This record gives sequence, structure tokens and C-alpha cells, in this order.
Amino acid sequence: MNFRKTMTLNITGNMKQDIVFLLYHDIDTEICPSEKKETATLNTVVAFDDFYHHMRCLYDRGYCVISVEKYFDCKKNESFSEKTVVLTFDDGHISNYDLAFPVLKKFGFTATFYIVAERIGKPWHMDRFQLRELVENGMEIGSHGLTHAYLPLLNNNDVNAELIKSKCILEKCLSRKISGFAYPGGHYTRSIVKSVQKAGYLNAASCLLGTNRISVSDDFLLKRVEIRRGVIEKDFLNALKPSFIGFYSAIDFMRRSFKHTVGLETYGYLRKKLYKAYPFKR
Repeated sequence: MNFRKTMTLNITGNMKQDIVFLLYHDIDTEICPSEKKETATLNTVVAFDDFYHHMRCLYDRGYCVISVEKYFDCKKNESFSEKTVVLTFDDGHISNYDLAFPVLKKFGFTATFYIVAERIGKPWHMDRFQLRELVENGMEIGSHGLTHAYLPLLNNNDVNAELIKSKCILEKCLSRKISGFAYPGGHYTRSIVKSVQKAGYLNAASCLLGTNRISVSDDFLLKRVEIRRGVIEKDFLNALKPSFIGFYSAIDFMRRSFKHTVGLETYGYLRKKLYKAYPFKR
């Protein structure tokens, strides 16, 4: 049953709305555990029961849950639901198809799935037939790079290959244009943002923590709120509040300043080795 069909949405032309973009990665159950074992990566895996309750919370409270593509359609038409959330998934894990997709269909939600092109059909990841089924059911597919390499660590030629080859592979696979990109690991520089634009993308999602003001947000640095393992209903509802997000945005600014100071490679090393005691989890 598609619950969304029974709901009435209040449409507004308020372009000063702050829209929350949610970010998920992998999902697991006891029967279908994730392949991830390290603490840092396992914390990006949300338990299926928690994910289901998150989506049910959104439905019960009357949220319109849409893809990035739909967000820009609404922005163009200046027509948003009073309660809008944009839903995104990074990396293209098979659990997105097996576990998340049926829940989205049940509640009548759409989402954007950012895919690592060279992982299509590989173990633990979706294949081209599953990606096509997502598209046929109103989901959007975007690029998450060719290999998930951190772009600031690459030379210009390799950056362009990550952007252009991944786009071409996905467009050939799905027979449709790919307009969205998500920075692998959330890492970018201003020159990389320009490269994304030149590669023909129309928007890009970052891992900057915050909301997106419809009228002024940067289409190539869309902010997101990452949902991680162990987020219960109360915390999930807080994650939708701009005031709550604003507090953690300040912490996120400290993290980014620290990363800039020590460099991306050193930052990644410290994060991996000292994760349990590390104040910045991304």
C-alpha cells in the first residue's frame, strides 16, 4: 500500500524555507549484516528497524520526502510542501535496494541514490538492473565518482576522469541524463566544485552539516544531515530542527578547520586510528 496517496499536502511558495537533506549510507539487519567491520565504517550502517522508524516518523508527521531532482523541480516552480525533506543515499550499497527501497515505496517517498560507477554489480553493491528499477519507480540516480577516490588528493586529469567517466557509465546504464553528484567522503576544494560544473552536472551534494535555504543555497555545495548507527526516534526528530542543526554546524566548522590545518591525508589517518576517542566522526 502506498500511504502517501491518502495524504493532503499543503503547498507553499515560501522560498525562505530551510530544507533538510538527509544522508544515509548502508542499512543492515541481523539476517542481512553489512560487510563493514571497522568501527568508523560500521557507524555509517543504520539498523533496518531504526531506518523504518525514521521513515514512519516522517510519514506520520506529514513530511513530503523527495529526491534532489524533485527538490530542484519544486524550486523552479516555487512550490514546496510546508514540510519537505530531501532523502539521499551514498555509495550504492545493495541494502539500499533490498531494505530501503521497499520502505520508500510503502510510504510513497522518493530519494536520490549516489552511485560509485565502478562498483556497479560488484559484491555488496547494486547492479544495473536494480538501478533501472529504482529509476522506473521515481528514484533519482546521481554520481558518487568513478572509484570513490577523494578528489582533493588527485591531479586534475584524474579528477576529470572521476567526474566524466562515472557520468558516462551511469548515463549509458540508465539511458538518461545524470545531473547530480556527491563528493566522495564529502571532500572538495573550490577548483573541484568548478570541475563538477564543467563536467556537466547541475548540482552537487556535500557533507557540510546544515540546512538549505531555498532562495540562497549553493547548488554545488548542498548541505546534508548524516544519519548514523544508533540514532533513535527522538534524536532523529531533533535532526530535522534547524536550531539543533545550527548547534552541530558549529562543531562541523571546527572539524573542517582542523582538517584544513592538518591536511586531508593526516586527518584521514587520525580518524581511522583514533576513532573511538576522536571528536569528529566524519
